[in-house]
This record gives sequence, C-alpha cells and structure tokens, in this order.
Amino acid sequence: MVDSISKTRIDRAQAEAIVARSFGAGAALRTFDACEEGWFNAVHRLGLDDGRAVVLKIAPPPDVRVLRYEADIIRTEVDALRVVAEQTEVPVPAVLAWDDRCDLVPSPYFVMEACPGVLLSERRASLDEDGAWTVDRQVVRHVASMNAITGPAFGRPAPSAPRSSSWREAFGRLVQDLLADAADASVDLPASVDEIRGMVDARAEALDVVTTPRFVHWDLWDTNVFVDPATLEVVGIIDFERVLWADPLTEAQFTSKRGRDRSVDAHGERLFDQPLAVERRRLYDLYLYLVMFIECSYRNYPTSDISDFATACLGRVLDEIRTD
Repeated sequence: MVDSISKTRIDRAQAEAIVARSFGAGAALRTFDACEEGWFNAVHRLGLDDGRAVVLKIAPPPDVRVLRYEADIIRTEVDALRVVAEQTEVPVPAVLAWDDRCDLVPSPYFVMEACPGVLLSERRASLDEDGAWTVDRQVVRHVASMNAITGPAFGRPAPSAPRSSSWREAFGRLVQDLLADAADASVDLPASVDEIRGMVDARAEALDVVTTPRFVHWDLWDTNVFVDPATLEVVGIIDFERVLWADPLTEAQFTSKRGRDRSVDAHGERLFDQPLAVERRRLYDLYLYLVMFIECSYRNYPTSDISDFATACLGRVLDEIRTD
C-alpha cells in the first residue's frame, strides 16, 4: 500500500479476529492482502473460506495527528455508503460490519463487499477517446444521482462536526480549519494566511447562491471507480469518507473547470450556467489544492510526488485568483 504514517498496520492474527467477530466463529480467513491504493486509511482485501472477497478498512492510529476535517471520517464513510445504497441506484459496496470498540485493533474499522471489476485508474491508459467517454459519462451521471440527495445542513456529516444553514459559513469554516492545520504543522504556504482569507472573503457572496445542502462525494477520482473491463460498465464506487453536504460544483469531476463541456453537461443541471459558478469553482480549487499541499506535512510520504503536484496546482489557482 502507499506508505503513510496514517495507516494502521495489522497482522494476520488480527485480521482473523476481525473476520470471526464480523461473520461468526465459523468463518475463516483464507487470504490477507494489503491494497496498494489509498493515502489515508489502511485497506486490506480478505478472502474468506466460503469464497467471498471482502474489504477491511481501518482508521489511522489514535496517536497520529490528522487534519481537522479528517476527524471521525471513517464513520462518515459507513453512514454515506448506507445513504447512497438506500436512496440511489449508484453501485456501492454493502457495509457488512462496523466496529469502533478498538479492542481488536487500536482504531475503528469496517468491512464491506469487495467491488467487482478493475480500477479505472488501471484501465484508463488503454482506453480510446470513445471508451473513456463511455466511462466518464456514467461516472458523472452517478455523481448527479448522489447530488440529488439533500441534507439537513451544510458541512461535514461526521457526528462530531459542526453544521450550518449557510454554505458561506460552512465553507469558511472548512478553510479556517485547514489554515489552522497548516499553522499547527508549521507549513510554509505559498500565500499568507491573510491573503488566503481575503480571497475567500472577497468572493463569499458567490457562495450565498447555494441554498440547499446536497450530497457531494468530493473525492471521486479514477482510483475510486471500478469498471467491468469488457463492457466498461461502472460496477463500483468507493471512498466516501470525505463526503460533504455542499454545492455539487465542489465535485472532483469539475476541478479546474471554468465552463461547460460534455462532462459538465452530462450532469444534467447546467452547473456552470448558474450565477457566479466560475467564482465558486475557483474557491473550491483553492481549498482542494490547499488540502493536498498541507496534508503532505501530516502524512510523511516517502517521495515528493504529491507535494510537487499540489505545489504546481496551488500556484496556478492562486495566480488566477490574484489576476481575477
């Protein structure tokens, strides 16, 4: 798996205990494999002796410092998977077990069905333009289906998270928390805290356009989509830990976009025809790339790949906002 200090390491004996608790004393573990994908939680694919394949996901160790918005997000994912399964036709794995007692392993965990197919991130390079669009159109339509779910308030769904009736207030809190995370880790930001706050404050009226809290996956990259390699049907969508009650324009599919294209149009809501859509998307890019930039100081990644990418992207969006 991707090496990160946020990943809780377990051995086979612990995995066996989790299987017994989740499926009964008669269940036995046949195979135990770490999944290479993912930067935050530890993920293992477990093969059971009855032939089933399931996935075990474990929250970070309790002594590892995480970003403020990451508090209790494993519980967020469990709740989100259940909501999507109940209210949409989006192909999501069923949650089979949830445990926050922290006696078998030091952190909460859950077990879910293993998705069929292969990851889109592994298949993308071999797709021609038509094949890529076949998949991307499905993904955006699934995004639209999830965005149709409405919530009681804006913000993070985690039980411990504050909520707001205003998207302006909720988004402002996300930014403030992130800047506090940067200060805690002595992160050298490419812009001053005052400048970043000023950028958000100067464009806050754009956020007032958003009046209904909508379910937003926010992290739906190719590494979180499973496709049938033969038919290119999307057969699984995962990683719901970072969901928000927010503006649909916050979704990853619209990152760095400034207008309509066929992927935006596939959503069905003409999101960039809404008032101040470009201004909002700039703010969401700013937040996203700040997250990526700051989290590097928390994860201790073994290479600078993520830091280099975040630095370049953050620099571009800061320049764009400064010249707006």
